[in-house]
Amino acid sequence: MLIVIQGENEWQLFKCWNGTIKWICESPWRKGAGRKNWFIGVMQFEPMREVMESDVRFERLKASGPGGQHVNKTESAVRAIHIASGISVKVQSERSQHANRRIARLLLGNRLQQLQNIQHAQIKAKRRLFHHQIERGNAVRIFVGIEFIPKGEYIPNRHCQSL
Repeated sequence: MLIVIQGENEWQLFKCWNGTIKWICESPWRKGAGRKNWFIGVMQFEPMREVMESDVRFERLKASGPGGQHVNKTESAVRAIHIASGISVKVQSERSQHANRRIARLLLGNRLQQLQNIQHAQIKAKRRLFHHQIERGNAVRIFVGIEFIPKGEYIPNRHCQSL
């Protein structure tokens, strides 16, 4: 399960729950099963950031290649640079700077989407592998029963005192 926590004290709240949580309860779905200890791993993953239009810098330049005198005199080619990632594309296929700018924006968006897809796949793989890293024992919190009631007296660590 993925949960998004947003707010003023999101980091402090995360620190309170980071680690393994132990839940002692018979499964409501598998009656009579021998397992009563359930371990839940809590870990923070970096969110993916969206690309804003203001993060792109455009440069005008002269096109190269065939086209005669028109290519050599006008700055119809465009280079679009994504400031945060440094990815750039150069477009000179059209005679109009505005058309090249529009094509450059589409190409840059495509390259950034490819980069985000790769990063998303890496995060997804990391989440999948996290299941095997859950520590069985040494729980940061313990709950009992279907009502998820805290077991014993819980003494919060120094990060949780303000919450």
